[in-house]
Amino acid sequence: MRTTSIRGRLAAAAATLLTAAFMLVVPTHEASAATETLSVDLSATRGPATGVGEGFLYGVSQDGTQPADQYLQPLGINAFRGGGWFSGGWIKDNYTYGSATKADIASIVAQATRLTQPPYHAQYQVILSDLWGNNGGQPSNETYPCDNGDCSNWSSFIDSTVGALQASGLPFAYDIYNEPDISVFWTRGMNSAQYFQMWDTAYREIRRVAPNAKIVGPSLAFTPQSNPGEWNTWLAHVKAAGTVPDMITNHDEGDVDDPVTVSQSINNALSAAGVSSRPLSANEYQPADRQTAGVTAWYLARFAQSGYTNAMRGNWVCCMTPNLTGVLTQSGGTWQPTGNWWAMRTYADMTGTLVATSGQVGSTAISAAEDSTNKRAVAVIGDSNGYTGTASVTFNGLSSVPWLTGNGSVNVTVKRIPDQAPLSAPQVVSNQNVSASGGSLTVPVTFQSAHDAFAVYLTPAGSTGGATSGELHAVGAGKCLDVPNASTTGGTQLQIWDCNGNANQVFTHSSSNQLSVYSGSSQMCLDASNQGTSPGTKVIIWSCNGQTNQQWNVNSNGTVTSASSGLCLDVTGAGTANGTLAELWTCNGGSNQQWTLG
Repeated sequence: MRTTSIRGRLAAAAATLLTAAFMLVVPTHEASAATETLSVDLSATRGPATGVGEGFLYGVSQDGTQPADQYLQPLGINAFRGGGWFSGGWIKDNYTYGSATKADIASIVAQATRLTQPPYHAQYQVILSDLWGNNGGQPSNETYPCDNGDCSNWSSFIDSTVGALQASGLPFAYDIYNEPDISVFWTRGMNSAQYFQMWDTAYREIRRVAPNAKIVGPSLAFTPQSNPGEWNTWLAHVKAAGTVPDMITNHDEGDVDDPVTVSQSINNALSAAGVSSRPLSANEYQPADRQTAGVTAWYLARFAQSGYTNAMRGNWVCCMTPNLTGVLTQSGGTWQPTGNWWAMRTYADMTGTLVATSGQVGSTAISAAEDSTNKRAVAVIGDSNGYTGTASVTFNGLSSVPWLTGNGSVNVTVKRIPDQAPLSAPQVVSNQNVSASGGSLTVPVTFQSAHDAFAVYLTPAGSTGGATSGELHAVGAGKCLDVPNASTTGGTQLQIWDCNGNANQVFTHSSSNQLSVYSGSSQMCLDASNQGTSPGTKVIIWSCNGQTNQQWNVNSNGTVTSASSGLCLDVTGAGTANGTLAELWTCNGGSNQQWTLG
């Protein structure tokens, strides 16, 4: 975990190396650049889609309760990295197991209790150096682990903290030391006897206290491409000492580190050192100056094609702020999603089986997956260098997915994710049925602004075609739009209620701009009562009929407007209590007219 100033020093120190390493991989686009031609081959499968990249370094509250499930659960989080951080840890306790360290332990346990248990399934990597207090803000006169050859206190620290975490019964992976190749975290020099004394002592003590726990490392800031010397020295030592971790970790935060090439270079370094292959974790990724929707989607697309097992976004506004490393933003006193969040949210729809793609073309990357169970194929597109202009995606191999194209055509939905904060929903650029008889189809995409991201959904013709479904959250009240008592009676006026995920709170925004609830014969649509167009018109459920009073625009500014009147979906009187009714009202920018769907 780094601060912005540390990132600046990192960039300055490595400028020459990074420029040389990445100019060939990430060329600069000119405004007049030719169309990017991308492709997806639905007939060439590449193994299960596992959501590599859906992880975070900190970004959750100290007690683990925030952010709310509505912002966390849709992402399918599978990795998290933390270490308390806020208390000063072992150093603050004068190198004993005191109140500060115990507060950090309590926070880690609270977060892991939520994130490692259903419905979540994240690997929790504990940063032991943060627990020690070496998080970049440690005192200048601190005693470092194994100073003067004395590792006894470091052993006591491992015994106390790892022992306490193991006693919780929760699964943890232990990250021995964060970024030892940056002097602000480890002033003694990484290629030193003291560093390896520290490492070996921690490794053996963890194995003694928690024999079945995973050990991860070395969590270096620099990749094998930019600093091969430290990687090679480290690998040679841990192989000889028998202290090779279970998972190899590194940080992809150069400008920019490509997960595909970096994972290859790590595997090459392991092979050259005679170390058997093992899972890889990019436990910090994405530099501070590239926190945009387009770059987020680029990283995710590259992680899907890489050799990594998991990856966690870096945190540049550390650490207990529950913004999921900046993918949420404060607006009107509440947390709301940004374009970054939506890039991760649409990537979470890449379920089932990965398929082959053109990978990276110029600086634009694409990844895709097909899912016969959910009857969809999803592609995510992002650019690492702010490309603007036209692009196209050709989907080949349509004949290999009859569950998708069985009636001779397929529904294609293109969603643009602008780099906005907040952003209530992606923009549906197009939604149409297209013939699949030729075995392939080409979809045009236009990067209107630098840092746009895109998702393309293919679903059976006649389906909702990548429609957005989920709870419709009333931002001002922190509750959900709700059909009272799960009624299916036409004319029932909607209300807000505590979010519970039940069917009477799950709405689908379709390509025809209907907002429907329930499914099958019970399906009902949001309706402006009696085709009303004046403020105060009740918002009710009614049998779906396709009329304009049942058409709703889910807008990027957070409002939901009636297509027939232009009025806003409104929580009456800005109420926040359960049972407050919904109506139409003149749009005024109030938080009671702000909604998120997902």
